[in-house]
Amino acid sequence: MKLDRALMLVLIATCLSSCLPLPVHYHTRPDIYGTVTRNGVPVERAKIGYSDDLSQSHCDSKSDSYPATAVSANDGAFHIEGAYSFFHIIYLEPHAPDTVSGRICVETPDGQHFSKDLLMNGGNGVGSIPDNASIDQIIINCDLAKDACTTKAQ
Repeated sequence: MKLDRALMLVLIATCLSSCLPLPVHYHTRPDIYGTVTRNGVPVERAKIGYSDDLSQSHCDSKSDSYPATAVSANDGAFHIEGAYSFFHIIYLEPHAPDTVSGRICVETPDGQHFSKDLLMNGGNGVGSIPDNASIDQIIINCDLAKDACTTKAQ
C-alpha cells in the first residue's frame, strides 16, 4: 500500500512540475528542406550550410562536431539531415520563445557567397535535460538575386 501512495505522489509531483521523466528520441537540430534560386531559376551544385550560431558568416563553426551541410540538386532543392538525441527528461517551458534563429550560407559554383540570418516563428515550449530540444523541421527558400529567404519552422 505504501508503494501505491509513493507512486501516486511521484505522478502528482511530475504533473505539477510539468516534467515527464521518460526516455524520448528527440531532435537536437532540425531537418532542413529548401531550394536555392537566382531570379526564380534553380541554382544547382550550390554548397548549403546552416548554423544556429548567427556569428558564423560561413556556417563553419569549428565547435560543431556534426556540420549541417548539403549540395543543391539540379532543381535547386537541398536537404540537411537533422540530428537526434535520446533524452531522459522532457519538460514544458512556460515562457518559451516564439521565434527560433539560425543562419543559412550558400556558396554557388560561380563563386557567389550568400549568408542570411533567419528568424522563424515556431519555437516550442519543450526543453530537455541534458540538452535543449529543437524544432523538428525548417523549410527555407532563398532567391540569391533578391538577397532574401522565406522560412517556416514546424
